[in-house]
Amino acid sequence: MLNVMLSDLKRSRIVELAQTGNASFTAFRANRTEYAGLLSPIMGFDDFRLSSDVFGPHQHRHMSALSYLFDDSAPYHNQDSMGTDLTITTGSLLWTWAGSGVTHHEYPETANTKIHGLQLFLEIPAETRNLPPKSILIPAEQMPKKEVDGVKVKVVLGSAAGMVNETPTPERITFLDMNIAAGKTFSHQLPAGWNGTIYLLSGSLHVEASSEGFSMDGHETVAIGLSAEDTQIVLRAYTDCHLLFISGVPVVSA
Repeated sequence: MLNVMLSDLKRSRIVELAQTGNASFTAFRANRTEYAGLLSPIMGFDDFRLSSDVFGPHQHRHMSALSYLFDDSAPYHNQDSMGTDLTITTGSLLWTWAGSGVTHHEYPETANTKIHGLQLFLEIPAETRNLPPKSILIPAEQMPKKEVDGVKVKVVLGSAAGMVNETPTPERITFLDMNIAAGKTFSHQLPAGWNGTIYLLSGSLHVEASSEGFSMDGHETVAIGLSAEDTQIVLRAYTDCHLLFISGVPVVSA
């Protein structure tokens, strides 16, 4: 049951992501400037597909870059200036916490294979931004999963549906990868003070949060949060849906 008293919950407009790119790289890209300040701690993300070494070695600083591979992706290779040299296998995530600065290089493990992933950029609190960088690999096998009555939930980070991903991470983030069959419903509680972002990769979805309801279609996003109380989020699929729900404590700019 929804708590209709949570009237202080805020939400952005529903943003339809535009696709950008070329023959080697395409992405549906989200930018924090479009979400009324409610995307934080997310800075932005790319739902990307690539088939070659597009970016080469490049540097990140004072933020985190998370590389998550969807189940339809080939493996992705990562090397960085910390000495990391590993494969991000299908369904896994590598959290590169850049801190004071790191150079990394990610590319397909095998030439001409198709990579499909989410490149997620997160803010780092000001008091820790100049600490040395680190990386955390979270294999798909360590991510709790549950499938009940047409709803598949994978806890990439954090906790949901009675499951907890025990992997220690630099910041506390919940990242859920979900498939909801047509006519089925999933509920998740957004903690007080947190922001949450819903990204619908495919399908048609109805969202109820506090006393408000709204609908979304494929490649649309919305950010909600900053309530003084916990908020129950109800996700109801009109058609088969694939979506992500990512939430965390907003970072106050220094």
